[in-house]
Amino acid sequence: MIASLSGVDIALIVTEPSQSGVHDLKRILGVVAHFGVKPVVCINKYDINEEVTEEIEEFCREDGVEIAGKVPFDVSITKAMVAGVPVVETGPKTDAGEAIERMWARINKSNCLTTKSPDV
Repeated sequence: MIASLSGVDIALIVTEPSQSGVHDLKRILGVVAHFGVKPVVCINKYDINEEVTEEIEEFCREDGVEIAGKVPFDVSITKAMVAGVPVVETGPKTDAGEAIERMWARINKSNCLTTKSPDV
């Protein structure tokens, strides 16, 4: 994970609403902060445990971490994986695909992403 943070501006951290997901999220946020990388969070399968989803949202609010989006549980993701295609490119539109597209638009619009000059 440390190598994946080298030279990046933003880390999209995907978590799920479980106690182990919350625990891992807190650990990863600590590492990301150590390297000075801006974190944004995606809550995957947010609707399988809305109580823990609220806990994650509250923790992020208190810690000043932006929640980029929440993706619902959707069997279309498994179908897309089996087919070897991104869920946002499957037809017809799916709830998960639309949530991912909204999340990307939000991240892109918030100017979280900047272009770094490549090292020469």
